[in-house]
Amino acid sequence: MISLCAGCNIAFKQNSNHNMKDLSEFNIDKSVMVHMTDYLPVNGEILSTKNAYKDKKGLRKPRNTVHFAFNHVVTPNSIGLNWNNKPIGIIVPFADALKINPKENIIGGEPRDFYIKNKVKLPAGTVIVRKSKKIPQGKYRVINAETINAMRNTKGIKIIETSDNIKDITNQCIEKMGYTRLDKLYRQETGFIDNTHLSSKDIKRIINADNKINLAWNKMANNIGFTIYKNHQTSPYGRSEFLIDSVDILARYHNKWNSKIEVYNIFSQKDELININYKDMFLNVINDIQKSIPKDKTLSYDIQGFKENIITSKTPKDALEKLEKEQGLKPMGEDIGKIRKNSSPNTVYRVINNLLDLFSV
Repeated sequence: MISLCAGCNIAFKQNSNHNMKDLSEFNIDKSVMVHMTDYLPVNGEILSTKNAYKDKKGLRKPRNTVHFAFNHVVTPNSIGLNWNNKPIGIIVPFADALKINPKENIIGGEPRDFYIKNKVKLPAGTVIVRKSKKIPQGKYRVINAETINAMRNTKGIKIIETSDNIKDITNQCIEKMGYTRLDKLYRQETGFIDNTHLSSKDIKRIINADNKINLAWNKMANNIGFTIYKNHQTSPYGRSEFLIDSVDILARYHNKWNSKIEVYNIFSQKDELININYKDMFLNVINDIQKSIPKDKTLSYDIQGFKENIITSKTPKDALEKLEKEQGLKPMGEDIGKIRKNSSPNTVYRVINNLLDLFSV
């Protein structure tokens, strides 16, 4: 079925049971997961970067998780990654997704960054919003996904094509499907606040709203059996990915395990050079990652094998070459911090510390 209609006339089967009047009502049945991406799902499955990506040499990137925000489009994160301009938004009813995806793949996270391992099978009721310059502004073409070759083995999934802003239309569709936007409800309960001039009443409303979400999220985690992580970057999954990128940063910087950084000595009141042994630091990080993995979960690659690579390699580049040969993996290559050979040792250390939280280990 193909139709061209005004946005206000897109027909969804709405269920009033999906609505939230209060943040304390946040639960499985009132939740949709929202994924922003560059790629249309393959036969009704969202693939992780590791599954979807392969370069000309056959190498893959280590990320084996698919990321979602709950009940609104994901916002830019702390290290500057931005999904606002992605051409595809995917809205997935959470309760239905849990029924058809393996429980062991449901990793966890928090409402703004929730991740599922390997791939995500899309249930009936999923809505995909995608960019199409052929559609006049303010109009939308609604397609049954199974009519598209890449989605031919699916049932009950709608694709909405639009030339309008994908972020905005995806958020609008969440509400048209009968769900409540979590970000809007949060703003309603806390008030539209100027964060530079918070009153005691403002702070009380924020604490109350945060407590409601946290209590609801803890209940969902207990019921489903996922782990709560503050963010992907501090989870063992994110840290294991950034470990490879950190070794890559050193390889691109000066390809040595040892370095010197300037540290201010409060007693002498001047900067002093201290030795940094990144190899030992990375081994400590790996040990910390391995301890923090739940017993019923696994990482996306053999981190123990990479640990042996680091121990036995004379240079960071050698360790990466062994990783390529043994596991077919290469760094994510997001070039966080834009490290170059002329970067200062302190800049290199700050970037790696930001990725791996070396100090806490």
